Amino acid sequence: MKNLALTLAIILILAACSSGSTVAPQAISLNGVFTGTFVNTDESQDGTATLNLTQASGSDIVGGNAIFDTSSSRGNSCLVNGLVTGTNTGASAALTIGGTNLQLAISDNGNTLSGTYVLTETSDECSSESGAGTITLSR
Repeated sequence: MKNLALTLAIILILAACSSGSTVAPQAISLNGVFTGTFVNTDESQDGTATLNLTQASGSDIVGGNAIFDTSSSRGNSCLVNGLVTGTNTGASAALTIGGTNLQLAISDNGNTLSGTYVLTETSDECSSESGAGTITLSR
């Protein structure tokens, strides 16, 4: 009988320890300077990008500024420098820079951003460009 009581006690303790509760993922802040490269879908333009991002503690709102060097050997791109606005979910970031939307996956503890950009408005300078591409940035 003592063995049965002991076995039941152990089962109850194990059940309590494995209650199924989860720990929320650690918040990842995007404060800092991210640099990297971009290339449009048809590979006719590319360049370097620098995003200086800020995010208040406890907030998912991201701000900052973006600088694109678009004078590569492949020609100019229509990505333009401007203010950054957006949100950070911890796993991804949705950013807007002027008429450009970026959808970025966050990896390497927030030190790498990679994904796509899509232009919502185009100019004469980017008429030969596809209006979309990939971008990879690291802190």
